[in-house]
Amino acid sequence: MGLADILYLRAELKYVTVRTAARDYLVEESLTKLEEEFGGAFVRVHRNCLVARAAIEGFERSAAESESGWTVVIRGTGERLAVSRRQQHVVKEFR
Repeated sequence: MGLADILYLRAELKYVTVRTAARDYLVEESLTKLEEEFGGAFVRVHRNCLVARAAIEGFERSAAESESGWTVVIRGTGERLAVSRRQQHVVKEFR
């Protein structure tokens, strides 16, 4: 697995789930540390989630799934992740 294979990183309790198209991996690194190390390749969409810039297919309005009313659509999977109100400026950066 290389950095280019990662779709997103999501913090869950004391682990971070690394999501690729093929599978999930668990790492014991903090999301903040990963953001510091690889921040240029990822964008924070929620306090617990970094999405690979290359994996962003687009954004959709979805009041039910997100307090900001936006979700990010992950390329090739159709997965949708909530964008927090604090991070909704990210939507404008990609439009």
